[in-house]
Amino acid sequence: MQDFIDLLMSNKLYLVGASIIGIGLLIFLMKKVFKIFMIGVFIILGYGAFIYATEDDPVKYIKDKLSLGKSTMDTLDDATQGIRQEALDKIIKDVDKKLNKGSKKK
Repeated sequence: MQDFIDLLMSNKLYLVGASIIGIGLLIFLMKKVFKIFMIGVFIILGYGAFIYATEDDPVKYIKDKLSLGKSTMDTLDDATQGIRQEALDKIIKDVDKKLNKGSKKK
């Protein structure tokens, strides 16, 4: 590596070529970084404009939708009550049938 640097420093033509390549790479990378930065700025500004235009508090809206005056667990419990009762009844019937078959065999 040291030999390569010595070669570049000894010849002005090589030094100019390396400088042009280095500047070109720097400009290329800066353009990419600038594009990514601008995309991020536009996303943040768009989100801010959306929040401002809706004039709602998103966190409050989500909490209101989830709670509806009850806790979430109570809501889920009420919604699944029928399904759980049907499953429990089926299990009880199946167990009774198996117990009756087992007692008849003896």
